[in-house]
Amino acid sequence: MFSILGGPGYMPETGLMLAVGGLFSFKTEDDDVLQRSSITLVGVANELEDGIGFGLRSKQKVFFTDDDIRYFGHLDAGHQSLYYWGIGYEAGTSQKASDDLLVDLEFVKYNADLTFRVYDQLYIGPILRLKYFSPTEEKIPDSALQDPNFNRFKDLPLSLGLGAAIQWDSRDVAVNARRGHFLNLEYSNYSPKWGSDSQYEKALVDYRFYITPRVGSTFAFLNRIELSHGDVPYYDMATLGGMDFMRGTYLGHFRDFNATENTVEYRHTFKDGDSLSRHGVTLWLGAGSIGEQASDLYQDWVVTYGVGYRYELQPRMNVRADLGFSNQDEVGFYLTFTEAF
Repeated sequence: MFSILGGPGYMPETGLMLAVGGLFSFKTEDDDVLQRSSITLVGVANELEDGIGFGLRSKQKVFFTDDDIRYFGHLDAGHQSLYYWGIGYEAGTSQKASDDLLVDLEFVKYNADLTFRVYDQLYIGPILRLKYFSPTEEKIPDSALQDPNFNRFKDLPLSLGLGAAIQWDSRDVAVNARRGHFLNLEYSNYSPKWGSDSQYEKALVDYRFYITPRVGSTFAFLNRIELSHGDVPYYDMATLGGMDFMRGTYLGHFRDFNATENTVEYRHTFKDGDSLSRHGVTLWLGAGSIGEQASDLYQDWVVTYGVGYRYELQPRMNVRADLGFSNQDEVGFYLTFTEAF
């Protein structure tokens, strides 16, 4: 099945934009009913101070061999102006978002997981983490010029990490779960031996679970902690904000070596007679923190909350429009495919 949408859009990091998106879902085997593979692609264009900005965003979730093999990919690429506050909680609270914080970037980010079922709902496999961030010299704000990490790594734009993931997944549908658990443990190492411009390592613990006490009402919980060690560049530090994590906070507003997030979301699907309709709403509340050391976490909190609208474009695959707020007096509106988590 293929669906396409287009029209004006808005994100706090890019402002007004023209967006076109497509959702392609398919079955790799005839007897797969609910666990459909899917590929989303969203392209955006917007006006920058010195030209036109663009961006591409794609998520790939492909299931092979009766769900014994999985490939999950996530691409972000483009040329955009993004806010840069610096590193640490104090840097993020030192000033409000303004044009004085904008830095022009050419970027490519791709995450890939290839996992294999080894027992029941347990999957293990290799992961790849690629990031390329190159700032335009003429558009670097003082907040970046005064940051030692930014100055060190602005001419070292490439990070390439290889690692492994262990996952336990009992969700009914990966892209829009109503019940089940998902636990992801991953480790990645970044080294000049395989092309990375810097040497460091990262670990992630991501636990999600879903409860549906009655038809049409689902509670979704996200708990994650990201840790890093070594010469971590500014563009690969743990961050809060964006359309997937801590919605309502600007992308990259808060960044440091370590970060954590805890979010609960209520998802309600309206009824149409005795069955569920295509329309739904969501409410969420989240709290996150960052720190240079793991022991610094949970000291200063960023809180987000919001409301969203859902339209089921294809079976169990939604278009989502989210309006988020944060305790940093920020507002974010996000329009994209599939659930945030």
